[in-house]
Amino acid sequence: MSEEQNGGLSQLEETAYVPRQKVDRLAGVAAPVLEDTDYVAPKEKKSHLADVAAPTLADDDYVDTRKKHSLEGVQAPVLEDTDAYAAPKPAAQPSGFAPTPLTQEQLDVLAQQRAQSGQPPYTPEQIAAIQKAYMDRQAAAHAASQPAAPASQPQVQAPVLEESTYTPPVKEEKRPQVSAAAAASLLEEPAPEPERRVSRFNEADLEAAKANAQKRAIEQSLNMTTNVDKAESRRLMNELRMEREAELAKKGFTVVIVLMILGLVAAVALYFFSIREFKVDMDNGFYSGVTKVMTYTSFGLGVLSVLLILRVNFVKKLGSFLFGLMTLLLLFPGLPMLMQKKEEGMALTAVGYGVALVLCFAVCFTLSTSEPVNMFYKRREG
Repeated sequence: MSEEQNGGLSQLEETAYVPRQKVDRLAGVAAPVLEDTDYVAPKEKKSHLADVAAPTLADDDYVDTRKKHSLEGVQAPVLEDTDAYAAPKPAAQPSGFAPTPLTQEQLDVLAQQRAQSGQPPYTPEQIAAIQKAYMDRQAAAHAASQPAAPASQPQVQAPVLEESTYTPPVKEEKRPQVSAAAAASLLEEPAPEPERRVSRFNEADLEAAKANAQKRAIEQSLNMTTNVDKAESRRLMNELRMEREAELAKKGFTVVIVLMILGLVAAVALYFFSIREFKVDMDNGFYSGVTKVMTYTSFGLGVLSVLLILRVNFVKKLGSFLFGLMTLLLLFPGLPMLMQKKEEGMALTAVGYGVALVLCFAVCFTLSTSEPVNMFYKRREG
């Protein structure tokens, strides 16, 4: 039961604890006993100078035993004039700057840029002026880059030694080399592009790129030229077309005048043919009706012939229709009607018939198909 309560652990037995006694390892070991000795104090050391008396120095017998400096007795150089001391002026350092003129390569670059802009090449006077302006700007830029001069100091003269053998070394100044880009910037011109270095392994690609670029430039110039040519050709064609239309309209005016006269003559001839009498034994109501139509239409044709000059398109179409209608009526039943006219004056009747037929057909055909006449009415409407 106790094991179950203790979680299956066995109960410890009760034992009596007995502490172990500590063993003294020094037991039986006796310390050494020092012998009794008498203490003897050390003897006092006698001084060797006990009976020596120090000498007494008098006031005048003092001798300085310090070590003398090796430069004692050496007299410093005497200045010639100690009152007129003045510091030497700082020697003006040689600037060593000399403006460099433009090289021939830079002048060639400027000439190419000027040629590309469409301007005439530089004259010798202009080149001399450019060189002068370039060198002046170099000098101005160099002067601006130098540090400002220090404020004026009171003049102090340095002491002048009797013998001066010191010579200061002369400093050599290197002249600044002005690059091509700086030269172009001083002249306010675009700097020349640095030469592009291409590896020898890319020479084939470079040649191909140059060929492609040249081909594209040629194609662009051709396209531009083609576009310009097309626009110019279109403008010229429009001008030519307008001039041709004006000439046709002018010619059409003349044709319309002629048609007006011919229309009046056709109207008179038609009227003359329509009033000619038929034979006595001819009694046909259809012929009588056609005769009345021709008579009244002849007056209309005369009026329309005069109105053609007004350049009204409706009048032109109506005139073309009536003249065509009269042409058909003159063919049939006009031709059988001619045969039924009286024999007296048949020649005049036939002439009137023929003139009316021919002129009506001519006026109708011209009004319908003539380009000058059409242009004459078209420009009026535009």
